[in-house]
Amino acid sequence: MLPPFEETLEDHLTRVERYMRGCELLQFPRQPSPLRTQLASFIRDHAAEIVDEWIGLIAPVYALLPEQIPEIRQNMYDALLRWAAHIENPHDIETYVYLREHARHGFISHSSPSRFLSGQTKIRLLIVERLRVAYVKDRKQLVDMLNLLDQEFYERVLHITDFFVEAREEALQDEEESHRKAMDNAPAPIFSINGATGTIIRANREAEKVTSFLQHELSGRPIWELHPQEEQEEVRQLSLNTNGHGYLSRENLRLLTKDGRVVPVSGYFGSLEHRGKKIVQGIYVDVSERQRLESQLIQSEKMAAIGQLAAGIAHEIRNPLGIIMNALYDLSEIVDTTNPEVHEDLQIAKDEIARAQDIIKNLLEFSRESGTEMEEVNLNDLLRKTLQLMGKYLQTNGVKVATSFGKVGVCTANQNALRQVFLNLITNAVQAMPNGGVLRVRTQRDADRRVQIEFSDTGMGIAEDHLHRVFDPFFTTKEPGQGTGLGLSVVHSVIKRYQGNISVRSIVGEGSTFLIELPCPCATEKRRKDKQAAPARA
Repeated sequence: MLPPFEETLEDHLTRVERYMRGCELLQFPRQPSPLRTQLASFIRDHAAEIVDEWIGLIAPVYALLPEQIPEIRQNMYDALLRWAAHIENPHDIETYVYLREHARHGFISHSSPSRFLSGQTKIRLLIVERLRVAYVKDRKQLVDMLNLLDQEFYERVLHITDFFVEAREEALQDEEESHRKAMDNAPAPIFSINGATGTIIRANREAEKVTSFLQHELSGRPIWELHPQEEQEEVRQLSLNTNGHGYLSRENLRLLTKDGRVVPVSGYFGSLEHRGKKIVQGIYVDVSERQRLESQLIQSEKMAAIGQLAAGIAHEIRNPLGIIMNALYDLSEIVDTTNPEVHEDLQIAKDEIARAQDIIKNLLEFSRESGTEMEEVNLNDLLRKTLQLMGKYLQTNGVKVATSFGKVGVCTANQNALRQVFLNLITNAVQAMPNGGVLRVRTQRDADRRVQIEFSDTGMGIAEDHLHRVFDPFFTTKEPGQGTGLGLSVVHSVIKRYQGNISVRSIVGEGSTFLIELPCPCATEKRRKDKQAAPARA
């Protein structure tokens, strides 16, 4: 059986007529008749004066504003004419079409039922007064007309009462539906909980998705059963005490899923009253991502601290190396360097100290705080230095490097920023080849004179559904502690800052290639200026 507000108007009218007939309220047939025509004509003839008197009486009672009176007068006048048409011909239901619509969505819906019905009752009394005067000498006709008027008025009151109730029920259902949709479409798991027993009444779709339980599996279940044993008493008290406090929350909770996974959450419980019943609404916020970001931030801070420590150590090592180099120079002046073995040993020592000094120099450049200053950067040279610095790391991980540097010239950029880009891409490539492999680094200029820098590895590759996210901040497929999730995001940000572009192509099991394209007009501009200056120098 449909709720009253969903039935058709025809079904509604039939139902009310059945009630009236069963209660013996239909004294006059619901067919056109001379008596009906006479009463309808009387109402039409006196409609204007009745409405004028009515407006004068109800305006102060209803606190009507002067600017509202003309519209209300016209509305009541039109309503009287529609009612008269129905009295004359009960099959003319325009008056009820209008009343039903406006009781739900029109101006009538803004009134309380008592206010509207008191106004209708006064209209009836004003009609009665005029009938008594007009038919004072025809007692029988007066009685018949008054009885017909009462029958039609009783019918009108029943319809109006139902229309108001239907409108309120429809509004309530719309509100409940809106709340249900908002709850179901919320991005966090939400549970409606019985505040007296702590059992789940219903859960939204996100709750089903996160816990892997279906709605019927969650309904009737105590909310604390979705938590580990050591948290259950705390959550039980939380759900049962919320009605007394209005709002309670807990951080660092864990939600258990159907397949045994644990989801770190924060729980927020609030008390709601609906149709006289108090319920508790529990909202769980998944903090997995927040915890991951916090962990990555800590990791980033560790990396920064290690960088500062490395810079300090590099400074401390540089001085002893300088002393050793001087000692070797003095030694070469003393010993017999014509001896091939002595000469070779001294040269090896000098070469290794020079290599150590180069490593220290690069390390200090990497750890130097990066500003925003722009300078001419020799890309090939910067790549060589970066690979030299990473040499031991590459060797330890069994990664061989193959380079192919074209004539790309210099590029105006921030050297430290580009150094960070190269460092991140090389590190990612090595981590993608846990069993070793080959890293190919290539530079060239394309037909549009854009500089291309390509890093290719023979690693595990990137899944296709991850490719579009690799440059998102904090996105990583690595295990905790193996990366900050910031590397490629930083790379993307730096390249875009220089109006460049970075793209990636990958095949799972074969490897990945990152291609950087930079406009770098500076090399072209430098050659143009050199050509212009050549005649002058000649």
